[in-house]
Amino acid sequence: MNKLFLSAGIALVTGVISFFLSVAFLCIVLLVIRAVGHSQPDMSYAYKAAAPVALLALVLGFIISMVRISAVQK
Repeated sequence: MNKLFLSAGIALVTGVISFFLSVAFLCIVLLVIRAVGHSQPDMSYAYKAAAPVALLALVLGFIISMVRISAVQK
């Protein structure tokens, strides 16, 4: 049970960090597009695109940490 909670904590932190990093990166990309194209891109695309990335990071963080914790404790 301890392994499950530890993996869930690692997954949560991984998901949150990847969400904020994805939003920051996509905001920079959208600002560059705005500067080059002299247009007003919709900045909500950053959050719409970062949510699936964070969900994928959460799932992968959980799986990888469960596998590593199980392998180390054997």
